[in-house]
Amino acid sequence: MKIKGVKLSLAPMHYIVVIFFIALFVWSFFATGDGMFLYWGIPLSLCLLAIPLINSYSVGRQYVKLLPEYEAESKPCRIKQLGPVMEGKAVRVEGVVQAVKGKFINRPGYKIFDGSGTIVAQRSTPLDISIRVGDNIQVVGMVVRRFAFAGDYVVHAIGVKKVDTLTPLEMDEALVSSDTVKIKKYN
Repeated sequence: MKIKGVKLSLAPMHYIVVIFFIALFVWSFFATGDGMFLYWGIPLSLCLLAIPLINSYSVGRQYVKLLPEYEAESKPCRIKQLGPVMEGKAVRVEGVVQAVKGKFINRPGYKIFDGSGTIVAQRSTPLDISIRVGDNIQVVGMVVRRFAFAGDYVVHAIGVKKVDTLTPLEMDEALVSSDTVKIKKYN
């Protein structure tokens, strides 16, 4: 379902939790005969559906608002360039999807390989498009640490789109800007 261009969806985990609690309240009603289990239990279980939907819309709306800003200020980078110098900066990374994780909880993560290295692009809401292993994608987002102060670097993906062709590795030097770390290749 879409509202104002924002895709709303629930993860399979949400449905499992709601069904579990509804079954628990119905079983409690039949075991005790007390109607309060149904009177309070069913609406509270439905709130377990409403809260993730509201969160999904809120985060998705922020992504829609931030995407033009990130696309304007992002710099094309190779994965090998992403590190402490690029932390907190907007980047544009292209690559081939090697793995897709987190769809069961509506927090997709894409392991991307561009020939120079691999990185994970994580997103807090589902995408409008279906991305599979082997797809060429372009990710616009911010370089952050996986955990607040520790862990490896990931790209918090604000925008993800499929592309037909990737920028060849020979274009590396053209993509390096003056404020990034240059890595010299020794053959």
